[in-house]
Amino acid sequence: MHTWPTRVGGVLQMLDPAVGPRLILDRLWHEVKGWKTIGGIWLQCKPGHLSPSGTFIVGEPPDSADEIAALATPATAPIATDGLPVVARQLRDGNVPIAILMVSHRDSEDAAAFLVDVLSRWCMDRLRVQLEVSELAEENLVLRESLTTQVRQSEILSNSGMMNSLIQSAVRAAASSATVLIQGETGTGKELLARLVHNQSHRAHKPMVSVNAGALAPTLLESELFGHTRGAFTGADHERKGLFEVANGGTLFLDEVGEISPETQVRLLRALQERTITRVGDHTPVPVDVRIVAATHRDLAAEVKAGRFREDLYYRLNVVTLALPSLRDRREDIPLLVNHFLQKFNREEHKNVDEVPRSVLDMLISYPWPGNVRELENCIHKAVVLAPGSVFVDELVPTTIRTYAASQQTATPVSEPPDRFLKQALERYASLASPDLNLLALSTERILINWTLNRERGVKLRAAKALGINRVTLDRKLVEYGISVTRGKGVAEDAA
Repeated sequence: MHTWPTRVGGVLQMLDPAVGPRLILDRLWHEVKGWKTIGGIWLQCKPGHLSPSGTFIVGEPPDSADEIAALATPATAPIATDGLPVVARQLRDGNVPIAILMVSHRDSEDAAAFLVDVLSRWCMDRLRVQLEVSELAEENLVLRESLTTQVRQSEILSNSGMMNSLIQSAVRAAASSATVLIQGETGTGKELLARLVHNQSHRAHKPMVSVNAGALAPTLLESELFGHTRGAFTGADHERKGLFEVANGGTLFLDEVGEISPETQVRLLRALQERTITRVGDHTPVPVDVRIVAATHRDLAAEVKAGRFREDLYYRLNVVTLALPSLRDRREDIPLLVNHFLQKFNREEHKNVDEVPRSVLDMLISYPWPGNVRELENCIHKAVVLAPGSVFVDELVPTTIRTYAASQQTATPVSEPPDRFLKQALERYASLASPDLNLLALSTERILINWTLNRERGVKLRAAKALGINRVTLDRKLVEYGISVTRGKGVAEDAA
């Protein structure tokens, strides 16, 4: 009968505003049914406000629930019924009702009122999260609309200033006829960027032909690039055009150009210099008009120093260099990419996985992603295929990512206790300024707000939660301290 006060912390930890009402109530009911006093929980979300809307019930619904709900007021209050007593509350956003909460109980009105209050807080937090998501979606739409149709079609999704700057550089480079070298780790999207360069160039109406130089043997690669005549080698029973001829007038994308053998490097260099190619087994030069976009995950400058790549070919390729950042260097793009891949694979697999709890998203954001976007795509694909419902639960996250997240949480703490650093800092502060407690409190509060907003990249809701205050209080303090916040970055200007 008196177990519920000891479980308050467990209940509060369940109330993730990123999770939908059905999963929240199921988790909550799994906890409170052990209290032996709560009869049931009834939540009705009005259409056009909390999403998803509808009526959600766990436990036994109160008799004549609709009639009882009509008696609910904006204050948490008991309502007498013929069955179990009920504690109810009507939630409002301004003057507009957005939801009604009812909790029935057997002999503990306090426990029922506690559940109503915490669920009310969860509803308002979820409404704020929905508004922030809506704002982000609008900002993303504006950014995407500011790009040309070809850029949007290239499916380069990003909220990162680093990536947007790179895209603009690619668009400017595309307008020229210069050779482009794209450098970046495996899985960062080098071919997408190459397609963007092609689509933005005056060659967009001509074909873009791609070849992975690292996947072919040297002799086969020469035949692929330059073509061959009949009888040039065993099995060459007919004449064949090479990719240079197929791409004539358009773009040839050489992926993993750092893997090309020394012999093929010589022929490629000649093709770039003379703008002609010679088929294997032939001596007649064939003129070609091809724009080369090359890509590699290797450091070609280091390969040149090591003698594995021709210096003259390197300078021919390295006219315009575009360096793609790894996914761990643009973590703000991970939520956007997760949503994109969920939509993509939901359509392909005929599923409806549309809820990603904050704990899962935090794991995905903190992971270093050695395979970059390709690894993230495979992770989401697996989750959609294996998900039993509409929620991306923790168990669907690959073991390597969960292990990494656990290792980060259990990392060995610093040998010095935090209080010692705080003591040293305060003593230094008092000696330089003054031991005035009021002044110290203001300075400390401002510093912690700045630090938290920077850590959370300007997301006020998460910063407020970490600071232990609500969003309204945080907004008021930002005005008081004159702190300007930029979403996706953090504090724009420090008032100090």
